[in-house]
Amino acid sequence: MDDECEQIQRDFLGSMRQMTAKKPMQYVAERGQLPFQSVLMAEDDEALVLKVTERLTAPQRVKILLDDL
Repeated sequence: MDDECEQIQRDFLGSMRQMTAKKPMQYVAERGQLPFQSVLMAEDDEALVLKVTERLTAPQRVKILLDDL
């Protein structure tokens, strides 16, 4: 009985590995691209970098009184 259970588990795990490996390859074959994209920063960070870049390209004057310093 235990041998049968172990064999069933091995067969099941083997087929799961094949299916797991097959899906990404099928995706690449159908679409010609990877099923994921690399992201170096979060969306919030990307928005912040965009805002900083805009402000660096068009700086605005800041008025400060000496008394405030």
